[in-house]
Amino acid sequence: MDVKPTIKKNNNITCNIAFTRYEIVKHVGEKIFGWKLSNDEEDEKWDILWTDCAVPPEKLAKMHPYQKINHFPGMYAISRKNYLAMNLSKLKKKFPNEYNFFPRSWLYPCDLNDLKLFMQNKKNCYLIVKPEASCQGRGIFLTKKLDSIDPNGRFVVQEYLNKPYLIENLKFDLRIYVLVAGCDPLRIFVHEDGLTRFATEEYSKPTQNNFEDMCMHLTNYAVNKNNPNFVHNEDPDDDDSGHKRSLQSTYDHLSEMGYDVEALKKSIDDSIIKTLCSIQPTLAHHYRSCQPEDTANAMCFEVLGFDVILDSKGRPYVLEVNHTPSFTTDSPLDWKIKKHVIRDALVLMNITSRERKAYLKKQKELILKRAVTGKLEKDSKEERQIKSNLLKQKRDRWEQKHLGSFRKIYPSESTEVYQKYINYANDMYQEWTGGNLAKSKKVLIQEKEKEREREREKIPRKVQSVKDVKEQKKHQIIEKNKDDEIMRTRCSSIPILVSPTETERPNNTVFERLSKPSIKKYKSSRAPIFPPLVYYDDNNKPINAKQLHPTARIINGYFDSKALINRNIGFKMMAPKVFQFVFEKNSDGQ
Repeated sequence: MDVKPTIKKNNNITCNIAFTRYEIVKHVGEKIFGWKLSNDEEDEKWDILWTDCAVPPEKLAKMHPYQKINHFPGMYAISRKNYLAMNLSKLKKKFPNEYNFFPRSWLYPCDLNDLKLFMQNKKNCYLIVKPEASCQGRGIFLTKKLDSIDPNGRFVVQEYLNKPYLIENLKFDLRIYVLVAGCDPLRIFVHEDGLTRFATEEYSKPTQNNFEDMCMHLTNYAVNKNNPNFVHNEDPDDDDSGHKRSLQSTYDHLSEMGYDVEALKKSIDDSIIKTLCSIQPTLAHHYRSCQPEDTANAMCFEVLGFDVILDSKGRPYVLEVNHTPSFTTDSPLDWKIKKHVIRDALVLMNITSRERKAYLKKQKELILKRAVTGKLEKDSKEERQIKSNLLKQKRDRWEQKHLGSFRKIYPSESTEVYQKYINYANDMYQEWTGGNLAKSKKVLIQEKEKEREREREKIPRKVQSVKDVKEQKKHQIIEKNKDDEIMRTRCSSIPILVSPTETERPNNTVFERLSKPSIKKYKSSRAPIFPPLVYYDDNNKPINAKQLHPTARIINGYFDSKALINRNIGFKMMAPKVFQFVFEKNSDGQ
């Protein structure tokens, strides 16, 4: 039953529909919501973008906080058949009793050995082989021989359910529309409207005579619509006839047959939640990597199509998950149901122009503040958490009043039951990406630091009195004075060659400065106690560098006398040593 929400048309919202081919999406945006439609692929000034393709992380990273897009980066983890089988199989190994809602699956050729072992133990078992990246039933076939599978291809092989529940002796599956409105944490809604798709040939167990009849064993609309037996539904109100019917009509039929429909819905809801729990870490990682400052958890949403089949006992099995379910409208029933699904999903997302105006106003304030203060302030982690909680409460109130035909299945009162699945999926994701290595290293470092702190706490600390502190400072001063006195004693042993007080200044004429190069003074790093050195001859005149070179000799043998006239060597580097130079007269009496 359709619950029509109250919708106020708003022509201030721009919806970019350049990347979708479905007329029903354009109709809902323009006629029901009154939005402006943009067909420009280069246009980035939109409030909502609806696309039929997967969204790369780069697209989400460039979006503004007020913008919304109808896909999550990373949803391929369940929309591709191989990834769905891989992720569900991982959790089934850990929780075999909880994850038993999908057929036994193998990845070909990776799991070929396990598949051979299964075929040896279970003879006359038919397998259904699906290309890992196909859709609309293309390339699917049944077989009971592994030799018939292309060894160079990549497939998902499943055990064929040969005892399905039948209506009018026809095999069918349920297309259930699921809205994922947030990923961190998950927000999941299931629509009451959906479709039941029937095969066009009466069912019988697969044999050598009929296993190639795809119109008997497959329920895909794209496979069966070309069969002459296919009956189209011409009246949207007559939704329990033809080979495509409403989901509600199937529930009514099951209720008449004595099945507990509410229990069936809960079982399907449980399977949907567990399926999404298996990829929650992947979705959250992509989302937070692209939008680390987002606190609303509402920039992405996605309408998924879950394909569910019932066995002869009415037990549901998840076959596939479609991240871009077909919104073609070949019949009035298609138009009616898909219009309601898209409309109710957009109402729940609460797309308004207020968010854009508030964002632009805040940006202007930040630019002005940065121009005045020169600083770019960001919210702290605690402030972001408070803001996130407020937005969550506001969103809960909105969703409670605008569910339409959706029902909220997560979060709910039993949220804690599913947390263990998310935690294990997160551990598997960290192991797969190598994030657990960095995390374990960080934890190890933190543990070592804590251990050091505990050891420091065990050592008793000596409390010093004021008197002890004064005595310690006094002792340090005495020791410093002793060192200074020792250095003065060492410096006093330098010969009388050093006479800085009685020196005659060299002639300051240009000729004298050019003919007699100036002699560098010895500067020590211990400047307060080591005097500068100027070298003089016996007549108390400064010695020329040319005279100094042949007569200088090092007593202690620490460095070559040639260094005295090398201008590239700083005398400060020689400071730690004390030198005594003896000048001997040469044969000329100099």
